[in-house]
Amino acid sequence: MTVTYIQHVPTAGKIGAFFRLLFMWKGGVVKGIWRDLVMYCILYAAISVGYRYGISQDEKMKLNFERVCVYFRRNGDYIPLSFILGFYVTQVVSRWWGQFTTLAWPDTLAMNLLSYLPGNGKPKKIRRLVIRWANLANILTLRRMSTEIARRFPTYDHLVEAGLLTETELVKLDKVIETTDSLYPIYWVPLQWAQVEIRKAKDAGHISSDLVFTKLQESVQDLEVKNKSLLGYGWMNIPLVYTQLVTIAVHVYFLVSLLGQQYLSPTHYINAGGNLTKVPPETPNSVNLSGHDYSAHDYFIPFFTILQFIFYFGWLKVAEILINPFGDD
Repeated sequence: MTVTYIQHVPTAGKIGAFFRLLFMWKGGVVKGIWRDLVMYCILYAAISVGYRYGISQDEKMKLNFERVCVYFRRNGDYIPLSFILGFYVTQVVSRWWGQFTTLAWPDTLAMNLLSYLPGNGKPKKIRRLVIRWANLANILTLRRMSTEIARRFPTYDHLVEAGLLTETELVKLDKVIETTDSLYPIYWVPLQWAQVEIRKAKDAGHISSDLVFTKLQESVQDLEVKNKSLLGYGWMNIPLVYTQLVTIAVHVYFLVSLLGQQYLSPTHYINAGGNLTKVPPETPNSVNLSGHDYSAHDYFIPFFTILQFIFYFGWLKVAEILINPFGDD
């Protein structure tokens, strides 16, 4: 969910101008990932407790577990997560902004109609009729893009109830739908009606010149271009394989880190006459069979691993929300 927060940063002259934004819940990173983070911490803690109080009781099982953890720790960075995720989020954000700038706004058409087709009576009826058709075209487009709009207007009868469409116009739409076998969008039909109505207004003398007539027709055509471009975003998605790749990479990386970032306390041995003898960890010249770097300190809370999780999963959440700007988020 994108929220407006600029009003909370009226100036950059104060120290930590962005700090107050960290406590915003709606649309914030905490709201987006807290469930995933809690689940990750629970799994991490369960594995840690299982290792310390369960697996460590069996020396062979303990050694095998430690070797797996060491293997994951050494090879987990082979997943190019920053590159894959960063490039993907860049594409999603660019696509999201492109869809916003492609939204068709009837305001320009409305202002041009008021300027070039002034007066009450018939001109006023024409203005209202053309703008209603412009709004109808936008709704017909958004019904294919937005789940919220589709729920609000699930059928064409609901458009009639809302006053966006008349019964006579519905019959005309049904004929077009029947002709196209419902395979193609029909957002352009109301815009074509609007163009015909503007031409009739020109023929009736309500529009003063050919230049004004052309300007009004261009305003209607601009709505058609915007709606067509918006539908193009719905038809042409980011390749599914890339979305799957990013999702797999992020989740596999942190599944690996569940073991790779565990604190280990491997048994130490010293070679005494060809035989391995258990000794305390600080014993000089002692070794552990798992290959673990025993210089690491034991911290119950994996602070930097949690930070890494917040950054990467927050990044992924941005993509999940913005990839469908017209969804329920």
